[in-house]
Amino acid sequence: MKRTVIVLTALLVLQNDTAAAERVEEQREWTERFAVSTSAPTLEIHNIWGDVRVMPGSEGEITLAIREHRSAPSQALFERSLDVYGLDIQAGDEAVDVRVGEHGQSWHGRDPCRRCRVDFEFEVRVPPAARVYASTVNDGVVEIAGIRGQISASNVNGPVTIHQASACDVVESVNGEVSLSFATTPASDCRLETINGDIRLQVPGGSGLDLAVDLGNGRMTSELPVDPLAIPARVEHHESGRGHQYRIEQAAGVRLAGGGAVFSVSSMNGDLRITESTNSKTQ
Repeated sequence: MKRTVIVLTALLVLQNDTAAAERVEEQREWTERFAVSTSAPTLEIHNIWGDVRVMPGSEGEITLAIREHRSAPSQALFERSLDVYGLDIQAGDEAVDVRVGEHGQSWHGRDPCRRCRVDFEFEVRVPPAARVYASTVNDGVVEIAGIRGQISASNVNGPVTIHQASACDVVESVNGEVSLSFATTPASDCRLETINGDIRLQVPGGSGLDLAVDLGNGRMTSELPVDPLAIPARVEHHESGRGHQYRIEQAAGVRLAGGGAVFSVSSMNGDLRITESTNSKTQ
C-alpha cells in the first residue's frame, strides 16, 4: 500500500452569542493505493457527508484520492469525532471496503458527537470490470462512470448519477434524482427507486427491457416505443393474533423492444423519463 498525505490544519476561534468557544478544524488530502489480484474486484464505499465518485482506472489496482474536512466545537469533541466518524479501510486481494463511521454500526437516529462534522470527498479509480457498491447520506453526490461490473448506489439527500453502465442491482435516493445511462443493453435485473426525485433512464436504441413502474404522483415519458406488459400483482402476507393481513401492490408494466432484463422502477413524487443513449450499442 502506497500513501501520499498532505495535511492542512487550521484552528479557528469563533465567538458565539453567549460565550467564546474554540472550534477545531482540520483538512487533509491523501491517496491510498491497493493491489488487487482479480480483474473484477469489489469496491464497497459508504460515506456520511460528501461526494463519492468512481471511474475506471488501471487493472490490478484500486486507488482512492481522499479529501477530509473535520471540525468540532472543542478539542475533546474533535478527538471523539475521530472515533465516531473515523475512516475505516479494509483491503484484500479481491476487495476494498471503505466506511466512514464506526464499522458495522448505524449512526442514524443518534448524535454521538454533537456539532461535529466530517466531510469526506472520495475520487476512486477501479479496474473497469469491478463490482461497485457506493453510498453517501448528506451534502454529496454519488457518481459512477464507465464501469462494466454490476453497480449498486444510494443517497439520502442528494442525487445518484451513473454513466455508461452495463449492469446494475439497486440504484436509489430518498431526496434526489436518479439518473442512469447504459453503454449496452442492460445485462441484469435492477431496482430504481426515489421518494422525492425524478428517475432518468437512458438505454441504447433497440434494447430489450421490461419495466414494472410504480409512480405515486408522477408520470412516465419515453422517447422509445413501448408496449403494455402484464405484471403480476405483488402480495405480502402477514399473520398475527388478529388474523391474516394482505398487502397488494400492482405496478404498471411496459416492454421495450421485445423485453429483456426486468427493471422495478418506483417514485413517490417524481417522473420517469426514458431516452435513447448516444454513442452506445445493443448486445
